[in-house]
Amino acid sequence: MNTLLMKPEKSNDIFSQRVKNFLKKSVASAKRRGAWFSLDRKEKGILSLSIRLELKFSSMDLLRAITSVLKKLEEHGDTLYTRIKRGIRLAWAFSEFAVAAGNASAREWRRDRSYVAYLGSVFDLKTGGFPSF
Repeated sequence: MNTLLMKPEKSNDIFSQRVKNFLKKSVASAKRRGAWFSLDRKEKGILSLSIRLELKFSSMDLLRAITSVLKKLEEHGDTLYTRIKRGIRLAWAFSEFAVAAGNASAREWRRDRSYVAYLGSVFDLKTGGFPSF
């Protein structure tokens, strides 16, 4: 069915359902990562009620509140997996540079789990890749 020919109420219902589905997925993901527990009671309530109640999501104030809570969840979303992934990329990059500079033993850095974990936790992408001490 052509979405341009739909009635505005029907279009708004589809938008509201998409927002609810997105919120459900975001909350489930945040609970798995543990980021959900960093929210205060009011922030959890905004998301929970937005999912449970029949809302139209036409209020800009409500959408701003939901957006601010989702941003906060995203900030707390640095999981162990992302730190390890970041650490592996950095270990490979540093290793390649050191090997090119003449340090042949630097190839071992790529398989050093402690080094990878250190790089992933110290070098934070939120600070532009600089160490976050």
